[in-house]
Amino acid sequence: MAHYTGRPRFEWDEDGRIMTLLNRFAFIDDAQLVWSVPAMTRVNGASIPQFAWSILGSPFVGRYRKASVVHDWYCDVRTRGWKATHRMFYEAMRTSKVSGAKARIMYAAVYYAGPRWDVAAAYNAELAETMLPEAYSSLKQMEPAEIPEAQPDLTLWHRRETDPVAFEAMCDDFAKKCATVTDVEAMIEEQLGATE
Repeated sequence: MAHYTGRPRFEWDEDGRIMTLLNRFAFIDDAQLVWSVPAMTRVNGASIPQFAWSILGSPFVGRYRKASVVHDWYCDVRTRGWKATHRMFYEAMRTSKVSGAKARIMYAAVYYAGPRWDVAAAYNAELAETMLPEAYSSLKQMEPAEIPEAQPDLTLWHRRETDPVAFEAMCDDFAKKCATVTDVEAMIEEQLGATE
């Protein structure tokens, strides 16, 4: 069963836009995967598209605050895939007792317009740029000393162009016609365009 460990405590920065987590806490999903967030993490809710804030409220208010902090952290560090991270957000919201309808709408917002990244592709592309041409034609394996010391940036992320008006018009459908996150994904693909 999904649950949180620890009770997060926060402190607002002077600008009122950034919140600092004062202690470590974690979300453990249904598959028992631990989504841990370290103390002193600074979050601003940016992983949730701002147009969704006007529909459902700020990510720092209400029951989905803990889920939004975990989601922000994993969207920043990008150590897990974007789809898994966005699905974790949905599961964490439900664990926080956010209604199914509201959680599906918030999931739709991050699936449609939230951050995306491809860890492996970006890493491999940058690694390829550091390789000497003869490495491609040689069967010889690179020696550890030949591996570049500077590790390439492992992430590439983007936010797709969005149509907030079209999204808002669909919110009732996300809430009433979609029973699962897979249903939400299919509706977005069909009505708002492919997201891959």
